[in-house]
Amino acid sequence: MPGVQARLRSEHQRKYPELNPSKWYEVTPIFPGVTQRMVNMAGERLARLSTSRGFVILRADHLEFRPARDEAATTEPDTEAIA
Repeated sequence: MPGVQARLRSEHQRKYPELNPSKWYEVTPIFPGVTQRMVNMAGERLARLSTSRGFVILRADHLEFRPARDEAATTEPDTEAIA
């Protein structure tokens, strides 16, 4: 299953000073077996980001999402040496 990445929207930067709005973070499941995002008691969708200092849970509408980039897809294809 492909992963998801998220970054903080610039208008919410003051609420989360520990997050860099130009960096993409991995979105991780909140509980094992649960999808990558969930809803709190107020009906707000939440996302859990993996940062260098641990995990941060915040409202999903404060984030931009994209599919995680596959490391193998970002490298150049192998080329054969001609002997």
